[in-house]
Amino acid sequence: MKQKPPPSVWGPLALVGQLGFSIATPTILLAILGNYLDGRFHTAPLFILLGLLLGLISGIYGAYRLLKGSGVL
Repeated sequence: MKQKPPPSVWGPLALVGQLGFSIATPTILLAILGNYLDGRFHTAPLFILLGLLLGLISGIYGAYRLLKGSGVL
């Protein structure tokens, strides 16, 4: 009877890295876009806050899809 090899730690670590990347990337990109639009249209914190909010929402949705696709959820 063959024994199963011990589970690797690299799979969960890669998943954690992908989760961080999938949340941080849209948040940062949309915040930068919002900062640019605030400077262009002189609307103090309006677009940067909107960009942060939309970035977080899309990042959390992307993390949900990643976790659902990997079988964790």
